[in-house]
Amino acid sequence: MESTESNTPVKETTEINPDDIPDEVTILTPKEVKAISESWKVVYAKKKENGVALFIRLFQSVPGSKSLFKNLDGIDDEEKLRNHPRLKAHGFRVMSSVNSLIESLEEGELLVQLLKDLGSSHSKNKVTSSHFDALGPVIIWLLQKENGDSFTPAVKNAWLKGWGVMKSVIVGSLEEAYAKMKT
Repeated sequence: MESTESNTPVKETTEINPDDIPDEVTILTPKEVKAISESWKVVYAKKKENGVALFIRLFQSVPGSKSLFKNLDGIDDEEKLRNHPRLKAHGFRVMSSVNSLIESLEEGELLVQLLKDLGSSHSKNKVTSSHFDALGPVIIWLLQKENGDSFTPAVKNAWLKGWGVMKSVIVGSLEEAYAKMKT
């Protein structure tokens, strides 16, 4: 009986899906960028309301953070705080800024520069790295609240990864700015 098996080695080819290749700068895959972008659109659709909600939640999570806002410190009534024009304006600016970051996820160099600018500009307001640490869970809370069941573990992980990268650049720039102030 003859053998039908060949002694020639079988060459396996595995194709790499381009959606699984991380960007060199952001370390996010196109699939993760899409998850971040799509879930952010839901939040950004109500940017005025969600900008205020973000800060109310931050103030609840880190009570001392309100003292960074001279016009808001001392306002304990949540309704007054929620309707304060300065909080509304700052919330709107923050939402617009985050939107610019999300829109720049596929342009690593631009994103890094925006993040560095954000970090250095916050040094003037005595913001610390711990404030940005506290902001991450608040952003995740807001995304979960607005996206509901579509905020899957995969989407959450994409956000955690993306925020980790963004926060590291922001904090690096913030600390660099503080170091320059000391000299």
